[in-house]
Amino acid sequence: MNPAAVSVIHSLADLFHAKSIVWQTLLGSYCAGLHLLCPMKIVTCSDYGKEFEQLERQGLRFLSQEQATHGRILVHDATIEGMTTLVSTNLEARIRRHPGEDWTLVCPYPCRSLENLGRDRGWTVITQPWRRAEWLADKHNFFDGLDQIGLPRMPGRWVRWPEARYSELTTEIGPRFVAQLSRGSSGSGTFFIGSREDFIAAGARFGREPVWVAPNLGPLALNINAVALSRSAVASCPSVQLVGLERLGANPGGYAGNDFSAVSELPAATIRDVQEQTERIGSWIASLGYRGLFGLDFVIDRESGTNYAVDLNPRWQGSTALEVQAQLRAGRMPLAAAELAWRLGLLGEADVARRRDDFRMPVRGSQLILRSRMSGDSKVTRGVAAGVYEMSPTLNYSGEGVMLGDCRSPGQLLVTGGVPLRDTVLAPGAFVARIVSERAAVSFATMDLQTMDLRRWAQNAARELYDALGIEAVSPGSPG
Repeated sequence: MNPAAVSVIHSLADLFHAKSIVWQTLLGSYCAGLHLLCPMKIVTCSDYGKEFEQLERQGLRFLSQEQATHGRILVHDATIEGMTTLVSTNLEARIRRHPGEDWTLVCPYPCRSLENLGRDRGWTVITQPWRRAEWLADKHNFFDGLDQIGLPRMPGRWVRWPEARYSELTTEIGPRFVAQLSRGSSGSGTFFIGSREDFIAAGARFGREPVWVAPNLGPLALNINAVALSRSAVASCPSVQLVGLERLGANPGGYAGNDFSAVSELPAATIRDVQEQTERIGSWIASLGYRGLFGLDFVIDRESGTNYAVDLNPRWQGSTALEVQAQLRAGRMPLAAAELAWRLGLLGEADVARRRDDFRMPVRGSQLILRSRMSGDSKVTRGVAAGVYEMSPTLNYSGEGVMLGDCRSPGQLLVTGGVPLRDTVLAPGAFVARIVSERAAVSFATMDLQTMDLRRWAQNAARELYDALGIEAVSPGSPG
C-alpha cells in the first residue's frame, strides 16, 4: 500500500477512534476498504463468502443470513429490512458485556426497520429516512425535479401497458425503446423493446402499473456517487455502468459492474457536465431535507451529446465500494468515508466541501459482477479461493487480498464479492462473485449503439471463474 493511502487510513482512523460501528449492508464484501478507515466491529449482511475469513482476522464479526441457510438469494433493496433482527439480538448481548462502548448503527440504504429499532432502543442510527428516500426514488418525482431545476430530461412519456399500442409507440418513439417502472434497482423493472414479442412479454410483468417509455439510446451509461450536504453537494468521478452483459449472467438492462478506468476515453466536457448536473441535483434534494450519499445513472445521446440523468439512487450503490478502494489506492480520502464522518459530526460540512476537487478527480478500477446463469436453483460444487490472481495466461491464485490495493500490478486482479463456499445453493440471478482490476473492462471502440461487450482479459477471467466454481443445476427434489 502506498504511503499516501497509509496516511489517509491513519488520519481517518484517528478521527473515528472513539466509535464502535455496526454496519448493516446487503453484501458483506462491500465493507472492504471502508473497514480500514472507520471502526466497524459488526457487519450484518445477506451473504457469506471466502474472503470474509480474511476480514474476520482483521477484527470484523459477520452476522450473515447465508451462514444459517447455506443458500444465496437474489438481493434487492427490500432485502436490507431482514438484517435488522440480526442486529437487535446480537448488539444487545454485546452492550451488556461492554457497556462503555459508543455504538452507532450505520446502514447506507434506507431501512425502515432499523429506523424503528433505533427509536425504540435509544440507539444512534445513521441511515436514510425511508419515506423521503422512497419519494425520491420514484421517477415521477425525480423527473418533475429535473424540470424544476432546468436540467435536460429524457424525452418520453408515461403509459399503462393495457392501454398502450405497440404500433403507436414505435411510430412515436422509434423501433427500439426502453420501458421502465417508476421504481427499480440493478436494472429490475427495465425492459428493452425491439419487437412485438418483447412488447407482449413486458406486459406480463408491468400489469397496470405506470411505465415510462423513452428512446433506446444504446448501452453507454454512466454512474456517479455524490453527497448532498445541507446547502450544496459534492460529486465524485463517474464510472461506465456495465449493463446487460449476458456473459456475466445479467438480463438485458441488468446491472453487471462498473468501469472507472474506461472513463478516460470519454471527452472531459462530458465528465464535467455529468458532475455539474449531479451537484445541481444534489442541491435540489438537499433543499428537500435529504442528507448524505446518493447516486445517479446517466445515459448519453451520442448524436446530440446530451447527458440525461435517468435514475436517482438515494443510497449506497454497487459502484460505491469500488470507488472507496480506488480513491484510497490513489491516496485520497474516499467520498463515502468523508460522508460518514460528516454525518457522525466528526468532520464539518466545510471540511467535506473543500475537498470537492479531490473527489472529482479520476480513479482507476473496474469490477465485473458475476451472477448465476441458471434458470433454476444451482449449487457451487468446487471451492475457489478469494484473493489476488494473475492472468498468465490462465487464472492463477497469487495470494490473499480483500481490496483493489492488494493487487501489486495492473495485470493482477482480485476475486471477491462473497466468493461462495462449496455446496452453497444459488438462486437464479444471485450474485456469485466480483472480479476487480485496475484495467479497463470495456472499450468504446467495440461498443455499438445496441451492444456492450468486455475486453478479452475480462471475458477470459469471467469464463475461467465460472468454470472453477463448477456451478451445476440443482435437480428438483434433491437435498439443498
